[in-house]
Amino acid sequence: MKKISLFLILGTIFFSSCSKEELTGDVTFWQQTNSGYGITVVQLNGNSANITSEYNSAPNCGASGCAVFNNLVEGSYNYTASDGVADWSGTVNIEEGCLTMRLY
Repeated sequence: MKKISLFLILGTIFFSSCSKEELTGDVTFWQQTNSGYGITVVQLNGNSANITSEYNSAPNCGASGCAVFNNLVEGSYNYTASDGVADWSGTVNIEEGCLTMRLY
Protein backbone atom coordinates (compact mmCIF):
# COMPACT_ATOMS: atom_id res chain seq x y z
CA MET A 1 0.00 0.00 0.00
CA LYS A 2 2.85 2.39 0.82
CA LYS A 3 4.44 1.70 -2.59
CA ILE A 4 1.19 2.49 -4.40
CA SER A 5 0.72 5.74 -2.44
CA LEU A 6 4.30 6.79 -3.14
CA PHE A 7 3.85 5.98 -6.84
CA LEU A 8 0.66 8.07 -6.98
CA ILE A 9 2.32 11.02 -5.26
CA LEU A 10 5.38 10.93 -7.53
CA GLY A 11 3.18 10.54 -10.61
CA THR A 12 1.08 13.53 -9.61
CA ILE A 13 4.18 15.66 -9.06
CA PHE A 14 5.64 14.60 -12.41
CA PHE A 15 2.52 15.30 -14.46
CA SER A 16 1.73 18.59 -12.74
CA SER A 17 5.25 19.85 -13.43
CA CYS A 18 4.92 19.30 -17.17
CA SER A 19 4.23 22.59 -18.89
CA LYS A 20 1.57 22.70 -21.53
CA GLU A 21 2.80 24.09 -24.85
CA GLU A 22 0.93 27.23 -25.86
CA LEU A 23 -0.69 26.96 -29.28
CA THR A 24 -0.29 29.90 -31.61
CA GLY A 25 -1.89 31.14 -34.78
CA ASP A 26 -1.63 33.89 -37.37
CA VAL A 27 -4.07 36.40 -38.81
CA THR A 28 -3.91 38.18 -42.16
CA PHE A 29 -6.10 41.28 -42.67
CA TRP A 30 -6.95 42.19 -46.28
CA GLN A 31 -9.21 44.35 -48.45
CA GLN A 32 -11.16 43.72 -51.65
CA THR A 33 -10.03 45.04 -55.04
CA ASN A 34 -11.66 48.42 -55.83
CA SER A 35 -12.66 48.88 -52.20
CA GLY A 36 -11.84 52.57 -52.42
CA TYR A 37 -9.80 52.49 -49.22
CA GLY A 38 -6.30 53.90 -48.98
CA ILE A 39 -3.41 52.40 -47.07
CA THR A 40 -5.01 50.90 -43.98
CA VAL A 41 -3.15 50.67 -40.68
CA VAL A 42 -4.24 47.72 -38.53
CA GLN A 43 -3.40 47.57 -34.83
CA LEU A 44 -3.54 44.32 -32.88
CA ASN A 45 -1.97 43.33 -29.59
CA GLY A 46 0.19 46.48 -29.39
CA ASN A 47 1.59 46.03 -32.91
CA SER A 48 0.63 47.60 -36.22
CA ALA A 49 0.87 46.55 -39.86
CA ASN A 50 -0.32 48.11 -43.12
CA ILE A 51 -2.64 46.90 -45.84
CA THR A 52 -1.12 48.27 -49.05
CA SER A 53 -2.57 45.91 -51.69
CA GLU A 54 -6.04 44.70 -52.62
CA TYR A 55 -7.18 41.22 -53.65
CA ASN A 56 -10.12 39.86 -55.67
CA SER A 57 -10.63 37.06 -53.13
CA ALA A 58 -9.14 35.98 -49.83
CA PRO A 59 -5.35 35.81 -50.24
CA ASN A 60 -3.07 33.19 -48.74
CA CYS A 61 -1.96 33.71 -45.19
CA GLY A 62 0.95 36.10 -44.99
CA ALA A 63 0.32 37.53 -48.49
CA SER A 64 2.30 40.56 -49.55
CA GLY A 65 0.51 43.86 -49.02
CA CYS A 66 -1.67 42.51 -46.21
CA ALA A 67 -1.49 43.32 -42.51
CA VAL A 68 0.00 40.13 -41.07
CA PHE A 69 0.33 39.18 -37.41
CA ASN A 70 2.16 35.95 -36.57
CA ASN A 71 2.64 33.70 -33.55
CA LEU A 72 -0.28 34.95 -31.48
CA VAL A 73 -1.20 32.77 -28.52
CA GLU A 74 -4.68 31.30 -29.00
CA GLY A 75 -7.41 33.56 -27.66
CA SER A 76 -9.45 36.66 -28.47
CA TYR A 77 -7.81 39.90 -29.55
CA ASN A 78 -9.27 43.33 -30.17
CA TYR A 79 -8.18 45.12 -33.32
CA THR A 80 -8.60 48.58 -34.76
CA ALA A 81 -7.90 49.79 -38.27
CA SER A 82 -8.08 53.04 -40.19
CA ASP A 83 -7.24 54.39 -43.63
CA GLY A 84 -7.63 57.98 -42.40
CA VAL A 85 -11.29 58.15 -43.47
CA ALA A 86 -12.89 54.80 -42.62
CA ASP A 87 -12.40 53.06 -39.27
CA TRP A 88 -12.87 49.44 -38.23
CA SER A 89 -12.75 47.69 -34.87
CA GLY A 90 -13.66 44.28 -33.61
CA THR A 91 -12.46 41.05 -32.11
CA VAL A 92 -10.62 38.23 -33.82
CA ASN A 93 -10.41 34.74 -32.33
CA ILE A 94 -7.01 33.20 -32.88
CA GLU A 95 -6.70 29.44 -33.09
CA GLU A 96 -3.87 27.22 -34.24
CA GLY A 97 -3.24 27.83 -37.93
CA CYS A 98 -4.06 30.95 -39.91
CA LEU A 99 -7.11 33.11 -40.31
CA THR A 100 -7.76 35.64 -43.10
CA MET A 101 -9.93 38.59 -42.14
CA ARG A 102 -11.43 40.95 -44.74
CA LEU A 103 -11.98 44.56 -43.72
CA TYR A 104 -14.97 46.15 -45.47
